[in-house]
Amino acid sequence: MWPYDQNRQQMYQNYANSWDQGSYHQLPNQEVQQNYQQFVQNAPPNMVQQVHEQYFQQMPPQQRGNLMQGLLSGLMQRGFNPQQAGIQNTDPYGMSPQDAARVMGYAQQPGMLQQLMGNPVAKMAIAGVVAYAAKQMLGNRTSGSGFGGMNF
Repeated sequence: MWPYDQNRQQMYQNYANSWDQGSYHQLPNQEVQQNYQQFVQNAPPNMVQQVHEQYFQQMPPQQRGNLMQGLLSGLMQRGFNPQQAGIQNTDPYGMSPQDAARVMGYAQQPGMLQQLMGNPVAKMAIAGVVAYAAKQMLGNRTSGSGFGGMNF
């Protein structure tokens, strides 16, 4: 997924279409997981944070709360301390999109992403983040503008 690859134009378009339709069921789990990992590992960290924030900003609060509750629980079982990580509000249902994006960043621990893909809400969020990133990449390739001040 990152950096932009002209040869994968159709894949980006499929993800962007999924974003527009608000449905990610047709995206293969394995592909979503690989594209998500590639994006978070290779894109600039501030872009990864921004994509997550913007995605969580658009996610319905109840759905975001359900996802954050599961993520926080799984991470805390692995020794994660939200306060030490700079998470301001640890109430999953009152968490800001910025804090939700930070929590998602910590979910990159080995094994955690595979565990998340088993949760339907988390799988949808991961697919949504990838679809949103693909839509931004496509839009910025055609408009020539950078996403979040960054050029692709």
